[in-house]
Amino acid sequence: MADSNVGLAVGCGMDSGDGVFTELAADEMVVLYPTFAHLEPDGETWRVAVAGAVLQPDQVRLGSRILIRMLRRAMKVAAEALLTDIFRQRIRDFAASTQRGKRVAVGVGEATFFLRKPTKHNGHFAGSFRLTREEIEPLEAAGHVRDGWLQFRVVPPNGDEREFRGRALLVGRTGLSIISDIDDTLKHSEVTCRQTLLANTFLRDFQNVPGMSNLYQEWARQRAAFHYVSSSPWQLFRPLAEFFAADEFPAGTFHLRPFRLRNHLLLRLFMIRRIGKAEVIKSILRTFPERQFVLIGDSGERDPEIYGSVARMFPGQVVAIYIRDLPVRPLDEARASKAFRQLPPSLWRTFREPAELLGQFAAVPASAAISTPCLVPPDA
Repeated sequence: MADSNVGLAVGCGMDSGDGVFTELAADEMVVLYPTFAHLEPDGETWRVAVAGAVLQPDQVRLGSRILIRMLRRAMKVAAEALLTDIFRQRIRDFAASTQRGKRVAVGVGEATFFLRKPTKHNGHFAGSFRLTREEIEPLEAAGHVRDGWLQFRVVPPNGDEREFRGRALLVGRTGLSIISDIDDTLKHSEVTCRQTLLANTFLRDFQNVPGMSNLYQEWARQRAAFHYVSSSPWQLFRPLAEFFAADEFPAGTFHLRPFRLRNHLLLRLFMIRRIGKAEVIKSILRTFPERQFVLIGDSGERDPEIYGSVARMFPGQVVAIYIRDLPVRPLDEARASKAFRQLPPSLWRTFREPAELLGQFAAVPASAAISTPCLVPPDA
């Protein structure tokens, strides 16, 4: 049985004709986030996480109109600046009406699974289902597992032919994972300046940090798994996913921050960014106690402090910490000494250019060698 906090998956082998389908109206849609699957203690069962949101994109709430007015004031721009395609794309999931109490069913191959918990007040849902190794093998042969990713779909009501697809990375017990920040690590955001951050988020094309995509591609070729953990709101997932695809960052799981208008004032929207980030990282490390991890972030926020705390809590699992040193808030000696106290100096380093990190994994202990296959290992 699945833990109560992740949702129970039932109905294995049932199809939508048996009454197992997602409660979804014609004007509603489902966004599925990239997740991961891990092996349970028996070594034979994959537990597959499912996460997403049910939205009504054409229904703009009163709170969203207030948000847009506040955004304009905070960015100090004319009303015309909010008429662009970029702004419409970035604001769409903030403005969409969220759907609470919806039951969600997902299918993989011929099997359908009902998630136990319905959507929350913000439209989000999370749950899991299980597949044995024997069940995974024919799915792989049928093309439902590609490049280490299990492909699944939302099961809509009868007569609804729309497709909402998701995927989960099959992460083996051993190997090496990259946990990476996004803002000012992979793309220029300028989080230390609220006005500029909001403009970069809602009004301008996302700009990558040159060289980071090439660096991550090199690590992906060495079979590293990637987990993108950010304090950006989940409402930015779709624009971020498009940015990642366009700049050819390796596919990875996404872990963003829940945001609801009634919970936070706009002026604090991007000023409370670190809340919850440490707990997400700790949860990933607890899920994979035999894997080893490289943590990558920047000095603009509290990545050094968060990563240092995680490394002290999980000695041996964190094998390297890399911090992109930003001139606007550099990681000086006093801050570094405090953030990385009690940690060996060889565990962390700063960098300005991604090329400085090429070949760094030569220093990673043999037990964490990236060349170890991490996706569906036969001996996991």
